[in-house]
Amino acid sequence: MNETLGRGYARIDAIRAARGEPLAAMPEPVGPPPDRYNSVYFTLFVAGTAFLLPFNSFIMAVDYFQHHYPNTTIMFDMSTVYIASACVAVVINNLLLDLFTYNTRITFGILLSLATMLFVAICNIGWDGFSTNVSYTINLVAIGVVAFGCTIQQASYYGFTGCLPPRYTQAVMAGESAAGFWVSLDRIVTKYGFRQPRRSTFMFFVFSILILLGHSMLHHVMMRHPLVQYYLKLTNESRHKRRIQLHLNPNEDATLMESEAGESTFGVLKLQSPALSNTGTVDGENAFSFANPVYSPTATIPVTAAPLASPPPSVSEPSASPSAVLRTPRPSYKVEDVVFEPPERPTSWRSFKRGVLARWAVARAIYPYMVSIGLVYFTTLSLYPGIASEVPSCRLGSWMPIILMSAFNFFDFIGKIAAAWPYEWSRSQLLMASGLRLLLVPLLLLCAAPRHSPHIVGDMYPIMFSVVLGFTNGLFGSVPMILAPSRVGREHREIAGNMMTLSYNGGLLSGSLVSYLLLSMLGPPAGAPCRIYPTPLLPTIPPVTTSAPNITYIMSALH
Repeated sequence: MNETLGRGYARIDAIRAARGEPLAAMPEPVGPPPDRYNSVYFTLFVAGTAFLLPFNSFIMAVDYFQHHYPNTTIMFDMSTVYIASACVAVVINNLLLDLFTYNTRITFGILLSLATMLFVAICNIGWDGFSTNVSYTINLVAIGVVAFGCTIQQASYYGFTGCLPPRYTQAVMAGESAAGFWVSLDRIVTKYGFRQPRRSTFMFFVFSILILLGHSMLHHVMMRHPLVQYYLKLTNESRHKRRIQLHLNPNEDATLMESEAGESTFGVLKLQSPALSNTGTVDGENAFSFANPVYSPTATIPVTAAPLASPPPSVSEPSASPSAVLRTPRPSYKVEDVVFEPPERPTSWRSFKRGVLARWAVARAIYPYMVSIGLVYFTTLSLYPGIASEVPSCRLGSWMPIILMSAFNFFDFIGKIAAAWPYEWSRSQLLMASGLRLLLVPLLLLCAAPRHSPHIVGDMYPIMFSVVLGFTNGLFGSVPMILAPSRVGREHREIAGNMMTLSYNGGLLSGSLVSYLLLSMLGPPAGAPCRIYPTPLLPTIPPVTTSAPNITYIMSALH
């Protein structure tokens, strides 16, 4: 049998055609179902708000924690613990990516975060029956657990939205900024409405818990939406679609070869000879036909699909020519069965190695976006919330850190909305913008250092720097996350989303560690509750000496 014609590629559409199915049996591709009332977009917006809400709730209660744990690094410690736990969660999520579905991972994260927030609100803030050291430790452990649950949600949502059109990734990122904005408003209202710090903080956490409950219900409704089901099905088909190379040389056993692109191949090929009658001719029932064809070098050979069959029998007389096959009752060979099987579970070393190589290939394709988003969040976490909470003010007092964080969160929200503007950012532009943000580190640091007499005085300067920090964080933290999944194939978009989340958390962790170095530059805690502004030296005017008349002498003379 000719080697060129004895080898071929079998595809699913060829299998369907070989079955003789009419054209009507093969559905024409249709567009995705409409997102009526933007319900999926709104749910993903709420999801972005919900999985960052616990972290923002701890951070925005800065006045309560600084009052409850004076002369401590509580804000720096909570930030570092959160980021460290989040990095561990991202790595675990990448390793267990194929073992659990999106819905399972996201539901687990929601329940873990919700249970922890309830415990902190009721036991550690409402009841407040623990000692100061125990309460401090409970807060750090709680924020670590919350970080694990929230990051599992975050990484899963970014992988999930990577399968959807890009606008849904932007919805999640806008929701992240809305979390900070909502929490800022919530904290301002509760602090103003409840003068007692513990009561206001308790109500603040209760409002956050209500948002988490609403998100849980919306998520499970969204997963049944036709638009979501359409894109998930499309992604699964693109993953499982494999190109199989079939060796049809009668001298060899039927084998399945792996394609040159490195894709996994699955299937079983059965070679079968037609049965011969007692007269030595081909039996009529088993005669070659469209559904049971001869594999002839001169014939157009369709491929038929059938249930899984036993291994092929041994082949004899491999030198038979095609003409002899048609004229004599010798067995001729045909493609009988090509069976597609689902991919194997990643429990073997080969599957694990294949997953690592796939992630390395994706990282090489999107590394400029990974570096860009890492730099953005490195700069942000170097200053926020640690250094921002240390900027003092005589005029605003304990409101100063709340105002700085609220300004950051509001303009971060504006920046993430601006990321949806239809402008094609190049990789060099993103890298340059991310690098320029590093200039904000010394500027905001000089607003707080040294503690007794900062180099940059006035309340407007730190607020202005927080506005710039927030807007650039929202814009240049969103654009790379939106563009990166589109730079790889659909079957690798979930991996791209998880790799971007890994880089994002790497920037957060390194930035939070650098914030301790910046804290040491502030000097020892100030004794005075407000900053001491340097008083400018004014020119002194010498007193005018005049010879005043003796009043006593004048009065005595009058008498």
